[in-house]
Amino acid sequence: MVVSCEIEFRNNTLGTYYAGQVISGTVVLNVEETVMVQAVILKIRGYASTYWTNCKTDVENKTTTESYSGHEDYIRSKVELLKAERVEVALDPGSHVHNFACQIPAVCPSSFEGTYGRVRYMVTVKLIRPWKFDQIFSRPFTVLKVMDLNREGLFLRTPAHSEDQKTYNCWPCRSEPLRLHLSLPQRGYVPGQTMPVTLLVTNDSHVRLEEIKASLVMMVLYYSQCSVETISERFVVSNKQGEGVTKNSKKEFTFDLHVPATPPTCFDLCRIIQIAYQVEVETKAKGWHINERVHMPVTIGNVPLTRQLVQQQPRPLSVEVEVVAQQLNEKALVLLEDPDSQPPLATPNPWAVDDTIPPPSYAEAMHIVRPVLIKPPRTTPSNKKVVNPSCTQNEEECDFTPLYAVFDITSPIEQLQDQQSTENANGSTWI
Repeated sequence: MVVSCEIEFRNNTLGTYYAGQVISGTVVLNVEETVMVQAVILKIRGYASTYWTNCKTDVENKTTTESYSGHEDYIRSKVELLKAERVEVALDPGSHVHNFACQIPAVCPSSFEGTYGRVRYMVTVKLIRPWKFDQIFSRPFTVLKVMDLNREGLFLRTPAHSEDQKTYNCWPCRSEPLRLHLSLPQRGYVPGQTMPVTLLVTNDSHVRLEEIKASLVMMVLYYSQCSVETISERFVVSNKQGEGVTKNSKKEFTFDLHVPATPPTCFDLCRIIQIAYQVEVETKAKGWHINERVHMPVTIGNVPLTRQLVQQQPRPLSVEVEVVAQQLNEKALVLLEDPDSQPPLATPNPWAVDDTIPPPSYAEAMHIVRPVLIKPPRTTPSNKKVVNPSCTQNEEECDFTPLYAVFDITSPIEQLQDQQSTENANGSTWI
């Protein structure tokens, strides 16, 4: 390869940033021999995109395929590293170093990779060559929405309860009800914490429950901009199993569901991808009976609840059109002659406001399912091989796994429970 490119982030080897911070780094073009180019462009993009197809069969047994897609931009800024005054200019052999900095908008959604869509942020260097295909080098990076559970409302600190019941068979052989009562000590958690899920099973029926399963489920809803069609998918990010419950008995279970590296809840920053979470408990009955399920919504953030209440701020409203338009600052990306002169972080690390919160580590997303195709087929074919996932020549199709903050803490409510309880995790008690 005559030209190679290295894209490095300054003081951030993981390439993980929070919305509102400044991303800065260095682009190094290594040229083995003279190359004629029309321009060398550096750009930073942040966008969300969705794409899926749906096959329909009419009354004449004819199958048609309809495609649905959506797109919106959050960052779209570029600068010219080199430009020919007329037709072309020579890029001389050697190393060409360029330092850059770019302000990340404060209302960006978190990076996300799904089956039918993604939220992705990229640094791209493009060599525009006369009479040849453009040569492109890209490196994705992670942006995390600031989801401070302390500012999302006092209800996240309060206990949550949900219950349901089911009867088996039909009248006049209908059984007594099976009752499920699900409870959590609080409604907000961050990756790294453990959810102590308590389930009270009152089985007054004549059917034995063979198994109890508790799960933390991430639900993703994808939208199309040109129609009202949507598509959804579910990821079980954590689960535990418990033993069965005999008929005409009562039993209480405690499931400790670990919250892994996963994106925060998001409803208001992206209009084509929404992410929600819920705790689900499912009972498997003996025989051909339909399983019973009870669920409860929870909120996943990336700033944990603290012991002391902070001054509450109103929950931000849904992002309107003018807010999205404000993000597209084409001059946000700038070149720096002296890398030490880079602007400071506009937003400090969000957990730094509380000295009792230790800094998190970062881990790869646990839900990743490599998409077959998540954008219209007019782009580069998906079978193109990626040579280097950190700096690839294929901007759209390179594999990327976001990193999410993982805290080594327990919630204040859990700490109190640990002091008062001596039961083992995932234990069960007959009542």
